[in-house]
Amino acid sequence: MNERLQKIADMLRSATDIAVCCHTNPDGDAIACALAVCSALRGLGKKAVPVCDSPVPEKYRFMKGAEDFVLPGKKVYEAALAVDCSDLSRLGGAGKMFLSAKKRAAIDHHKSHEKFAQIDHVEADAAACAEIIYLLLDGMGLIDKTSAELIFAGIVADSGCFQYPSTTERTHDIARRLMEFGIDSADIIYRVYRKITPSVFALKNRVLSKCRFFDGGSIAVITFLAADFEATGTEPADTEGIIASAIDVDGVEVAFAVSEAADKNFKISIRTKGKADASDIASAFGGGGHSRAAGCRLSGFYEDVVDKLLKAARDRM
Repeated sequence: MNERLQKIADMLRSATDIAVCCHTNPDGDAIACALAVCSALRGLGKKAVPVCDSPVPEKYRFMKGAEDFVLPGKKVYEAALAVDCSDLSRLGGAGKMFLSAKKRAAIDHHKSHEKFAQIDHVEADAAACAEIIYLLLDGMGLIDKTSAELIFAGIVADSGCFQYPSTTERTHDIARRLMEFGIDSADIIYRVYRKITPSVFALKNRVLSKCRFFDGGSIAVITFLAADFEATGTEPADTEGIIASAIDVDGVEVAFAVSEAADKNFKISIRTKGKADASDIASAFGGGGHSRAAGCRLSGFYEDVVDKLLKAARDRM
């Protein structure tokens, strides 16, 4: 481990009561990281609790320990570790609780990370935060089959099943080491990356059939409105991954997924190829993320929101 990870390891070893915090609306990487750390620390006899202000999406409830997540409360923990979180505001309701802990650390892989802990360890070139969690737990001698399954799931979730440009030789090497613990990698990949419910299948078909293309097909926009969720019996958390079908279209350089979160309020997911930086586009609206995948929120009328996104993409292509 490098110096910062060692300091985080020392912090965790010295504490007995630890909160491991996820960002709001957690994805597979964040959930897996929190659960892997908690599982490992409990093996040391620690009281480690995964915390998030949003429920675990249905597709990730197969992960061991997913039912252990708790909502932020007034309890003050001796130590708090934030995982896969680029800034304090992304912790949502867990932010205040995180700050109340005597010892605070953050492990992240977003290039837009804003330091908010006493110890921040960021590796922007990691394919998933779970990669870094592997380095932490392996250095502490705490990897077992359960943590291996969780870390593998996190890597699969954030690397697009080893497809995204962020996937490196190290990513594959860590996956190989995890598989040595006898995990069922094929089942994890199916559950994390391929499995969808009939209702999500209906949502996906519904929104992709209305995908809009601009600028000679170089920009794609898919939209999830409240009516789409109602018609298919789905919710905003079910939109994860659908944007991949838009960015995969030949000729598309920037893809936006515009999801209605409330009246005149939209959650934006951004994917890019080589001609634009997704994080740069998101930062124009107070968001952030990675070079090829990022997100932000925008308020206003739908068409005005789309116009702003198109301009931001055009300015950067």
